Amino acid sequence: MNFSVLTTIIIGLGLIWALFLLAGSLRQFGRTSREVERLDAALPPEFGPRVTSRRLGYVRWCFILALLVAIGFHFYWACFSVGPLRVDPAFAGLKDRHDQRNRREVESTLRGWIYDRHHDVQQSLAKYRYLNGRVQREYPLGQAASHLVGYGTFVRGDSALERAVNSTLREAGTGDNQEDSGGIFAALTSNTELPPVGRDLVTTIDADLQREAFAQIRDRQAAVVVIDPRNGELLAMASSPGFDPEVAESRVDWARLRTDERRKPLVNRVLSEYYLPGSTLKTMTAAAAIESHLDGRTFYCQREGWTPPGSGRPIRDDQQEAHGTVDLAEALTVSCNQYFAQLGVEVDRQRMGETATRFGLRLFASPKESIGSGRHFKLWNTGNRVLSSVLAPFNSTFVSGRGVTRYDLALESIGQGFVQVTPFQMALVAAGIANRDGMIMRPTIEQGRQPVQLSQAVSPATAARLRQMMAQVVRRGTAKSLGAILAGTVAAGGKTGTAQRLVPVFDPATGRPVTFRDAKGREQVRRDFRIDSWFIGFAPVENPQIAFAIVVEGGGYGAATSAPIAGNLIRRAVQTGLVR
Repeated sequence: MNFSVLTTIIIGLGLIWALFLLAGSLRQFGRTSREVERLDAALPPEFGPRVTSRRLGYVRWCFILALLVAIGFHFYWACFSVGPLRVDPAFAGLKDRHDQRNRREVESTLRGWIYDRHHDVQQSLAKYRYLNGRVQREYPLGQAASHLVGYGTFVRGDSALERAVNSTLREAGTGDNQEDSGGIFAALTSNTELPPVGRDLVTTIDADLQREAFAQIRDRQAAVVVIDPRNGELLAMASSPGFDPEVAESRVDWARLRTDERRKPLVNRVLSEYYLPGSTLKTMTAAAAIESHLDGRTFYCQREGWTPPGSGRPIRDDQQEAHGTVDLAEALTVSCNQYFAQLGVEVDRQRMGETATRFGLRLFASPKESIGSGRHFKLWNTGNRVLSSVLAPFNSTFVSGRGVTRYDLALESIGQGFVQVTPFQMALVAAGIANRDGMIMRPTIEQGRQPVQLSQAVSPATAARLRQMMAQVVRRGTAKSLGAILAGTVAAGGKTGTAQRLVPVFDPATGRPVTFRDAKGREQVRRDFRIDSWFIGFAPVENPQIAFAIVVEGGGYGAATSAPIAGNLIRRAVQTGLVR
């Protein structure tokens, strides 16, 4: 029977039952008779028909209330959580993923193939192989695309793009899909009796660039994301450490992956890990200053640092450098902390917050509110609800409420303090600057989608000026190492970042957090500073065709670790024809 019809019948019968009970209660309300009065007079006050009817009435009303609650819960479950009026994509995804009935239905068919942007069987991201009478799901890129493609098993359900492909299985074997997917698979297997195959997913991912992105970070805890700033197409998204998608079938290996608290191999660091952006956020502070007509300011930056009014705590540059009197362009080139701390305070928290919003960060009045702020489920340019859910990144946050002090704002202006971002968000920041019109396009992973604007990050003139300043960072500033790698190929622009934060200390022998007892005898997790390496940028400078963000946990200076990774990625993009 159709699910919506069955839901209507259940809700209808429940309402009829509730109305029947309600009518019975109303009929008894106020009813009297001589027999009832005589019995009431003859019996003690705590007994008699009237008292008994009243007590039964209470029971009846409680039952009616419980029935209405049950009906309301079923109505929400059937219509709003997983039905046609769904408003909670996370809940719907949980139900789809863990409902055994749904899994059995999925396993009765074959998922569609997942291709890269070239729609070539040899470049598929997920496919089937027919061997010895068995149909096996394969992942040609293995760990290089594990967080992007995900896995699909009967035991553990599915994740990432495999889950999005799963959502189209009910449409299997119809229309053009039968020719594109089932036809190819039948031809490869020479078997016409196989189950129907779901719709294929042709992505915007470039398989060669995806492999290169993972190869650059495979021995680290890091993340790389590459986007086409002109249309929002996702070209590569790699997180390390990765995992073998086929390990999802093994209970022992899967348990090992899940309990690895130090490396967190199952976490997609691009979408689901927060970082301090460090100096890469100075690009946003510079944008706020230019849009506020404060870009002509010069500040004196000395060895002792600059102390925001009312704080008593100085903000210094790395190794107590003294840059002297610098302007905006020079400050970005040498990444001067004191300059951007003073600039952010002068721009003020309201205009800094407005700029952060245009770049896609969510504003909060206090740091406590920003913790656990959820995911951005409506970010992607797609009509696939499940795809939008599985690729939804954490909301990046910027705190700019009235309680934010000048010292707090100064720290946020240089990418420290309360601000929290994902690598995906910083790729969008780079893409907004790289876009000729200063627009951030909605990211898309389904090839053939019409580009859709997400926000107007900055004006075209501001974007052009930022690109030129970021080109100087590569040409003679903190990212000179990238310029050397790209010598003779293309010119790139970018911004290095070095972010320091407190993180748990892990025992290398056990992989568990190191604990200690404080003065009050309470067990605490020992923490120490970790320096993360960042680089965001674009290429070529004259006509940006890729924008990217790279973060390496514990990688140290952005110029030493992340910038060279960016250089190798750009060179690979040139070789594959993504950059011309």
